[in-house]
Amino acid sequence: MASSNNIQCPDRALLRQYEAGELADAETDVLDGHVRRCAICGKSLEEFRSGDLTSRLIRSAVSEQSTDSALDDSQSGLSGDSAELSNWQIADYERVRLSGEGAFGTVWAVRDRVGLYRALKVLNLSRLRSANVRCRESTALEAYCRNVPKHPNLVEIFHVGMQGESLYYTMDLADDDHTGRCARMQLPENYRPMTLQSVMRRGEIISADTAIEIVIRLLRGLERLHIVDLVHRDIKPANVIFVERNPKLADIGMITTESASASVVGTPEYMPPDSRMDPTADVYAMGRILFELLAGKDARGFPILPQHVHLATDNWQTTDIARVIAKAGARDGNDRYHSASEMLDALESCRELPLFAQLSKSRSTEASRPTRRTPVLIALINAIPWTVGAYLAYKLLNRFL
Repeated sequence: MASSNNIQCPDRALLRQYEAGELADAETDVLDGHVRRCAICGKSLEEFRSGDLTSRLIRSAVSEQSTDSALDDSQSGLSGDSAELSNWQIADYERVRLSGEGAFGTVWAVRDRVGLYRALKVLNLSRLRSANVRCRESTALEAYCRNVPKHPNLVEIFHVGMQGESLYYTMDLADDDHTGRCARMQLPENYRPMTLQSVMRRGEIISADTAIEIVIRLLRGLERLHIVDLVHRDIKPANVIFVERNPKLADIGMITTESASASVVGTPEYMPPDSRMDPTADVYAMGRILFELLAGKDARGFPILPQHVHLATDNWQTTDIARVIAKAGARDGNDRYHSASEMLDALESCRELPLFAQLSKSRSTEASRPTRRTPVLIALINAIPWTVGAYLAYKLLNRFL
């Protein structure tokens, strides 16, 4: 079979899995760059999309916001279809670098009129119409901007606009993945957005305390969505960005009202087995993220933490943490927490109050001290001089009387 960039074209069965979003992240990353450049595979994908609506919807939902091939391009960041946008000017924003590319749009790091850097997402509406895919993102933007108050753990949307056949909006720019520094004031030359996925892929050790704190903060943001009857539907490490070292839920394109969330969309690995896409699906994904942070992404057996996983922490009751993960990841939606609020309450109740840790330490220190003389013995010793004095006085009195 023909190949592109020295990568052999996949067979149709594998290509269909890729289109349906059923492959692991590593396999998807390898194929992303190939299928964008291979005319044969591109034609096959168009056949799948025109004949299978469900596959089309899932693939558009699970497309990664960023790909390694896009990030490794020249400093201009232009590659493939993105080059068509090189002459397109959006008023008030200077495009600086391409930071993500998906099936129907791109994400740029831009600079506004006052010199602040933002992330700007552009959706190609004509391409969506050609693929016969409804633009869910416009509906999600309206629901999100109208109903969700500003929250430190939810991505902030600054501006929504139209330019020709494109819908665009600006939002928080993630910290730089290489340095971990905020990029809002100064964009590094080789900027790459810092996500929870990028941190996990580097294999860095995340302590149990940090992992639980990250999930608690994300649950606080998710709670704001659930309170106003909105469901995220695509929670995963790639959609968690760090802004000024604070985790935020991002990629709001799949957000919808709970009453309209019956369609099966999302990333298969983080979707519940019962395909129930309501608040319990968001809870399932949060449980999966906490599991991966504690046990490792390749660990098997979710939602039951492996016995070899030892949570080294004095701040949390680890057996209760395991129970929270097990309930969040239940196969049946009726057995899961019904909202982010419920899971948040359960998780925070696992916190070990510092007072009791301090008391335990004090008691242990007290027990290790050497035994002191008893008060009775001390009293007897102190009474000896008085006893001798009284006896001598008695003898003297008897002699003279």
